Amino acid sequence: VRALAAHAVKTHGGLDIWVNNAGIGYIMKPLMDVTPDDWRAVIDVNLSGCFYGIQAAAEVMIRQGRGGRIVNIASQAAKSGFPHAQAYTASKHGLVGLTRSAAIELGPHGITLNNVCPNHVTTGLGAWQNEYFSKVVGAASVDDYLQAMANRIPMRRPGLPQDTADAVAFLCSDAARYITAESLNVSGGEEPH
Repeated sequence: VRALAAHAVKTHGGLDIWVNNAGIGYIMKPLMDVTPDDWRAVIDVNLSGCFYGIQAAAEVMIRQGRGGRIVNIASQAAKSGFPHAQAYTASKHGLVGLTRSAAIELGPHGITLNNVCPNHVTTGLGAWQNEYFSKVVGAASVDDYLQAMANRIPMRRPGLPQDTADAVAFLCSDAARYITAESLNVSGGEEPH
């Protein structure tokens, strides 16, 4: 991550926006089947990876002296628990605490730090989750599983990649200059707290 931050400075003359978007969401198992290696893999990428990314970005932004925006892609799982997702949910809950704490230190430097918490989005990883969880809940098909999901969301559909991207763009804009230490739900009303 430090090499990436240095690359941004060398290539673009500075670093003003950093988005931590790497994550593991494919290690889903019943609680008693989770191994220490499973746990470490998810925590290392989803939580520790964001920590190191925040450090690398903040180091450059503080040195530049002009503030900046850092956004973590958290999840609805940062606010609610889900079966078969102990490490994932713990890592995303951890991002809430990490963001709140680090934002306090970065605020005096004009750096905002926030999380975006989307509900389910069918990306490549999301498609794997659709297959897995449709079997876990006993849905007749993936389409039935997705329809049941849509039915419980007030906006009547799962999230789209663009929904998450739009929230990130907002948090990186001047319109969000006074928003920091927050975890913004992008869930169509499914996660109302």
